[in-house]
Parts: sequence; C-alpha cells; structure tokens
Amino acid sequence: MESDRLNRWLTLAANFGVILGIVFVVLEIRQNRDIAMAQVRLEYAAGWRSIDEQRQDEAFAGVYSKSILRPDELTLREIIQLDAYYAGVIDQMLSAQTASKAGLREGQLQDVALQVAIGYFSNAYAQAWWQENRQLWTSPNVIEFQKIMDAAISATSKSDNLEYFEGIQRRLTRASKNTAN
Repeated sequence: MESDRLNRWLTLAANFGVILGIVFVVLEIRQNRDIAMAQVRLEYAAGWRSIDEQRQDEAFAGVYSKSILRPDELTLREIIQLDAYYAGVIDQMLSAQTASKAGLREGQLQDVALQVAIGYFSNAYAQAWWQENRQLWTSPNVIEFQKIMDAAISATSKSDNLEYFEGIQRRLTRASKNTAN
C-alpha cells in the first residue's frame, strides 16, 4: 500500500517534471524566434542604410541627381554606377520577400514594394532600369516578385523623386525667408 502511494507521488512528480520541461522548451523556442526576428530586422535595416549611404557620397550624389534631372545625359560609367545601386535596392527587396515567406517580417511585401517604388523608382531612369532588368526575375519561384515590383513601380510617376526633393528645397527657401523677416 505504502509503495503504491509512493509510486503515485513519483508518477505525479515525473509528469510535473515533463510538463515543466515542455514549458521550458516552448519558452526557449519563442526566445530563439524573437532573437532571429531581431537579427533579420537589424540586417534588413543595415542593408537599406548601406544603399542610402551611397547617395551621401558627393560624386554619386551628382550621378544620382543627374539620373533624376537629365537621365538622357548619363555616361556609360554613370549608368554602370546606377546599375549597381539599383541592383542593391532589388537585392534588399528579395531579402524582404524571403523574410516574409519565412514569417520573419511583418506586413505585406506589396506595401514595402510600394514604399520602395516611391522612394527609389519614381524617376525616368529608375523605371527604365527596371524595364531592362525585370526579365531577370522570370523563373517560376520569383515571378511573384516581378509582378509585385511591376505593380508597385507602375503605381508611381516618373517625377515623384524630383517633386520630393524640390519640395524640401521649397520648404527650406520659405523657412529662410521667414527667419530673415
């Protein structure tokens, strides 16, 4: 009798230990997922910073502004520089797509694509670049990416980038006139 009672207590303790172990494993999995998501976000943000840092280079900023203001005057050398720049933008978008499919990115890829199209592809050069390069993304596993980018880029105008930068200049001009008065 006493041994039955002891066995019941030992079984209860063992079951409690198993449940506690399962809870611990679940918590570890969640923590690892959170760490993975944070790492993906950091790498994703670092990729965009790297792309935007290119525009901070004075020589490249000149090429970039020329691509917006006078794209028909770009030299082959400048087109090659811009090709690498826009390839980096597309690489970031492919990373966003991969992270979305893996469940490591919140939000819809279409929303990110539209933001990217507005920020990077709202000028004649960038849109021509995409039309020339879009055929690289026609394999069955990336055709969805091509369609998303096509839709996002076609939703922008060829003058949005120029209007954005000119808007900043207008605000600065108004602000300096207001402080001078």
